[in-house]
Amino acid sequence: MEDAKKGLPEDTSRGEEKGLAHRVKAGLPVSRRELAVADPDSLALADKVIIDGLEVFANHGVYPAEQELGQKFVVSAVLYTSLHTAGVGDDLRASVDYGEACHAIDAFVREHTFKLIEAVAEGLASELLERYPQVFGVKVCVKKPWAPIGLPLTSAGVEIVRLR
Repeated sequence: MEDAKKGLPEDTSRGEEKGLAHRVKAGLPVSRRELAVADPDSLALADKVIIDGLEVFANHGVYPAEQELGQKFVVSAVLYTSLHTAGVGDDLRASVDYGEACHAIDAFVREHTFKLIEAVAEGLASELLERYPQVFGVKVCVKKPWAPIGLPLTSAGVEIVRLR
């Protein structure tokens, strides 16, 4: 139903995508088929909702004490989507509510337990893509500032990019 409001076809058969409007100059995808094959290089030109440095206390880690006692994780996310309609219309409903997204990230990271932060990032990326259909890609960074490695460091972490 949301796609009908946006004026997007439910699907395009072979050849129809050539007749759809394209933002060729900007190099951004417009049709659903193009969104499905967006590559990471095109993300540099995309609009973004940015969440940077969200602190979450959760129970992830390889060692039993990490899963039992918990520790701080710092999560950042970039949600790639079109913000044009929201910007022109000054309408939050046409965007991704970053406050709601922060609470969704916090809940996901706290409510699940993984051994690896790679698994935290993968699960969170999937959750964000499922929760926000208007988002065509996400970049998720999970850092562990108290990583138990026995050496001084600011944090250890992973960053992944996943496309719809």
